[in-house]
Amino acid sequence: MDPFNKLPAELRIELLISTWCPRTISQLIQASPAMLAQFTISKGYITRKLLAPDFDDGMVQDAIAIVLFPSQSTSDFKTLARHHCLTWATQRFTNPFYQPLESQNQDLVNKISKLHTGLVFFIEDYLTKATAVFPPREYLCLSSRTEPQLKFKGQAVGSRFNAANLTVLERKRLLRAFLRYQLECLMDDDIKQLCEEALYQHSGQEFQPWELQAVLCVGMYLKTLYGAMFAQCSDSWLPEVVLGSTSPHPPGLLYPDSLRVDPDAYAYDMGCRRRDVASALSEYGFDLVAILLRSARAGQPGRDRLKKWFLDFRPRNESRWVPLHYYRQLHEFLGAEEEGSQNGPGMYQMLHSRIVQSYHKLAGTYLQRAWVFFDDDRFYPSPSPDAKPHFPTEDEALDERFQNEKKDEDWSHCPWRARAQHRSLKWHNKQRGISPEKTEVEDYQDAELEKGRQVSLPDVVDGTHLSALRPFWQ
Repeated sequence: MDPFNKLPAELRIELLISTWCPRTISQLIQASPAMLAQFTISKGYITRKLLAPDFDDGMVQDAIAIVLFPSQSTSDFKTLARHHCLTWATQRFTNPFYQPLESQNQDLVNKISKLHTGLVFFIEDYLTKATAVFPPREYLCLSSRTEPQLKFKGQAVGSRFNAANLTVLERKRLLRAFLRYQLECLMDDDIKQLCEEALYQHSGQEFQPWELQAVLCVGMYLKTLYGAMFAQCSDSWLPEVVLGSTSPHPPGLLYPDSLRVDPDAYAYDMGCRRRDVASALSEYGFDLVAILLRSARAGQPGRDRLKKWFLDFRPRNESRWVPLHYYRQLHEFLGAEEEGSQNGPGMYQMLHSRIVQSYHKLAGTYLQRAWVFFDDDRFYPSPSPDAKPHFPTEDEALDERFQNEKKDEDWSHCPWRARAQHRSLKWHNKQRGISPEKTEVEDYQDAELEKGRQVSLPDVVDGTHLSALRPFWQ
């Protein structure tokens, strides 16, 4: 018997809205015919109520610019894209949430809702890794929209963060940064120059330093997704964390891999000898990564096909990696950052004085740990005398580098080779006396996925250009 049958329609609607979480709503309507019927009847009203708190006017403009961006297959694409982006830059898109429900552009609202759902999935994946006890472990794992667990080559590692636990302001900060990053990925260099002033503004207000850092966080996260795919396409070791510690079993990873994931290092382990391949791939935003993730999760055959695709890919001659624009803008703001630090979120106020922008490995660690988004530190591991700090100071990071000489004498002579050994599963098994025959584990669930559907990968044209990509949110 369906217990929700006894509730009045108004209460069923309020229950659906109060959950906020897309995953919870999906579970509710699958479990209850009454809730499914109510959601179907009242979908327009419920969708509007769910989206409105998460989008301010500027975010709605970004969202519309993304979902209505002209297709590259459209004739006269460049002219249409230019006009479209100028409309965005002057904030002239009509906000559908200001229209009466009966005359609202429901098709546009549905597209924004799908975009919202797609971005929340990536936000949850990012926060799962950023707040993990030992982030370099979780950052090697991949998420699926159909499963709540992160996986490494078919092995379940942990559960995904639930965005329903965020405050409204925290969700807005994250969504705002993810929206802006995706929008800029859709623009070519000519359009970026045309809209340059608007790219560093939100609702007509110039970005504050923490907002620039937020966009850099998204760019770093996207690069780490490629790092995880490189790792799962090669002989990579998944660190085994000791219970109650923030460190893996010895001998563990070496600095700086023990602080943060280096996508280029895992690309090298995969056999790719080109630098900055993850940066080049991240230029395509979430459209490309969403396609490649499906292949990475489709068992060993899917990963083998993906590895070949990665090795065939050639970056464009002129990199237009999105965060470079924000790095340059942030550099101009560095003198005023101290003055404006008290205007940022709680964690930014706590940590901004520790970060050293010129110490790239430390700055990258902070970006991978989502340092600018939260009101406080409630999601991060609790400090412990035996645990490494989640946000190390410059001295603490340098001390970890010094400790490598005690851990592996090869590190001081050839750090790149020593680091690569410590990332290798074969090397770790050899240290433990485990024979190769005992390490081959069939990921049956992923193998079944591959049998059911082979993921179509984008065509690489002339080695550097990709065929048209389907928007990730559709």
